[in-house]
Parts: sequence; structure tokens; C-alpha cells
Amino acid sequence: MATQDTSIAQRSLQKLYFDHKDMDFYLAWIIGREIYEGSDRIECMDTAARITNADAESWYREWSVLATRVEAQAEAALASGDNETARKTFLRACTYHRAPLFIMGQKHPDFYTHWRRMQACFRKAAALFSPPIEPIQIPFQGQMLEGYFWKADDSGQKHPTLIVVGGIETWAEDCYFMVGQSGPERGYNVITADLAGQGMNPDKGLHFGARMEVSARALVDYALSRPEVDAERLALFGFSWGGHIAFKAARFDPRLKAVIVNPAMPDVFRAVLAQQKGHNRHDPISRTAFDQIAWRFGLTISFNPRHIAARFAKAYDYLTNGKVDPRQISLPVMCIAGEGEAQITLDIARECYEKLPNPRKKLLIFTREQGGEAHCQVDNLSLPNTAIFDWLDSLFNH
Repeated sequence: MATQDTSIAQRSLQKLYFDHKDMDFYLAWIIGREIYEGSDRIECMDTAARITNADAESWYREWSVLATRVEAQAEAALASGDNETARKTFLRACTYHRAPLFIMGQKHPDFYTHWRRMQACFRKAAALFSPPIEPIQIPFQGQMLEGYFWKADDSGQKHPTLIVVGGIETWAEDCYFMVGQSGPERGYNVITADLAGQGMNPDKGLHFGARMEVSARALVDYALSRPEVDAERLALFGFSWGGHIAFKAARFDPRLKAVIVNPAMPDVFRAVLAQQKGHNRHDPISRTAFDQIAWRFGLTISFNPRHIAARFAKAYDYLTNGKVDPRQISLPVMCIAGEGEAQITLDIARECYEKLPNPRKKLLIFTREQGGEAHCQVDNLSLPNTAIFDWLDSLFNH
């Protein structure tokens, strides 16, 4: 299968191990968590060596074996009182239970098992941090959005705070590994939660829609309810599809003082659909990814007239309500992208930067030479995080 046919979108120009581009990108993301104790490169590459390129079943099998083994090691460390080893090992087990889910549809018999084990391992690790990472629940439309709050310290004083919003494929646990402890180390609280469409919220009837600023507002409401949060130094960081959600929040929620988008996505039709031309829709891994995306949007991929009508209605909603004019965003915005992303992504980032009116805006296009050319810099997470917190420090006089 030609490599150019095996990605749902262009997310990197480099090859780590697999010829299948999506499989290779997910491996890079898994290994990228190593900097925040979420994986071990040697374990990952040993596992990759036992996986057949473009074969989903071997991907499921080998990551499941590793996840089970590492989780058992974490439980043994916890039972023996070695909390630090247990904390680090549970973080790795969380990632390894997450790995099958990248290319596993929710109808797969092991989907819910891996999700539950992923969450359980993360929460066991979270309790062993100092201060502990706190699981949180945020009321929204009669349901609860689940997430995490990791605070700068136990002083009880107010601190600048970063809200992290993930993308289409993410869980709140993924958002932790995008930032790790870089926030608290810089004196920032960090908050994240699965918004509508994310995590397991589709099972609660909460799906992605054009007005994602509504669920983002619930997250801001929660942040401002916390006594540790300085309301005058509140920022939101959206990665992947979260870059679109962040733009919507920046446009409609004046309580935010700064926004980071990685990448900039004010118009999802232009940003996403422009890339849906060259990949092989018959590739089983791409097909599984699209099935999971459809589940997250509350849609069904079929020729049933009712399902077709629902897809058109969702598309029309995004066409009419899913765009943001960067010229209408008054707060400071940082636009980030990696040069290995699609040309349309880079063009949009530069155009957004030019249109944003606030003079304290910033544009960063990370290069291969810098080690951050991939989508969301999953290959070098410290690179964007250092830039983000340096920029916020300058804005917030922190």
C-alpha cells in the first residue's frame, strides 16, 4: 500500500518506523510522551518490531501485551510501597492501554476494556503526584464532563492558569501528556476536560457540533470557580481540532486573556476537507478512524437516507456556524504549526496571524531541524510547551 494513501491528513513528513503514515504518526505520539514519563522508547520500539505494518490486529495485540505487563509492574510497585516507581509505571501503562484505541472503533470488543484500564492507570498515577492531580467533573447539559486539575502548588494562592482542550481523537488523559508538569513547574495551574464529542461523551449523547464554544464556556466557568485560579491570567490552549475550539472560545468568551492554537483552524471546511482528497478511503485503518470520528459527531456512515440527511445537516451547521473571523478576536493569540503539516495548514496559520489585530500575537512554525515538524509537535512536546509558557509569562508578567 503506497504511503501517500495511508493517512487521514498530512501530519508529518518524517518516517519513524512504519510505512503506514497514520500508524507511524501514532507511534511517534506514543514515544513523544516519554518526556512526561508516559512511555519508554525502548519498550515502544521493541513493541513496534512485533507489529506488522498496516495490520490493525497485530497493533492491538502487541500494545495490549505491553500494557498488561507494565500495569502489573505498577501494581506490584504500589503494593510494595514504592510509590514513585508506581506513579511512573502507571503513567506508561496508561499510554500503552491508550495505544490500541488510536485505530480501534468503539464497536470493537476490547474498546471499553482499554479505555477503562487507561483511565484507571492514569488516576492511580495522578493520586501519587505531589500535589495530587485531581479528577474533576463539570456539569454540562445534564451530564458531567470529566477531566483533571493539576495545580501549581499547595499554597492556596492564586496562580495563572492554562486550560487545555484536545482534538477529535483525544481523551482528557491525552491532554495531560501534551503539557505534563511543565505548567506547575512554571507556576501555572492546568485544567482539562473532555468536551462534547471527546472522550466517552458520545455515549452520553454529547457530540461535536459547530457551537463548541458552549462546552468550552463550561470549562471556563469551572476554572473561575476555583480559588486557586487568577481570573486575570487565564489562557486556553487548543491542539489539533482543539485549535478550532480555541478560536471559537476566543471569539465568544471575553473572560479568556490569551489563546494558543496548534494549529490555527478558524474554518474547519478549509482546514480539514482540503486534505480529504488523496488518502485511500478503503484502507481499513483510515476507515476505522473515520468510523470513530463519525461516532464522535453523532453520525453514521451509510447510504441510509436518514443518515445522509443527518450528515448534510451537520455539514450545514458547520458551514453557517463553524467559522471564526480572526479579525474579530481582540485578545492575544499564539498560532503554532509544524512544517511537516499540510501546506493548507501552514497557509492558514500565517493568514490568521496577519489578520489578528492584537499586537501581542505570535506565530511559530516549527521545523524539522528544530525537531518539531509534526502535527502538534508530538515528536518533541517540550518545544511548543517552552514557547507557550515563555509567551504567557511575558503576557502575564509572571
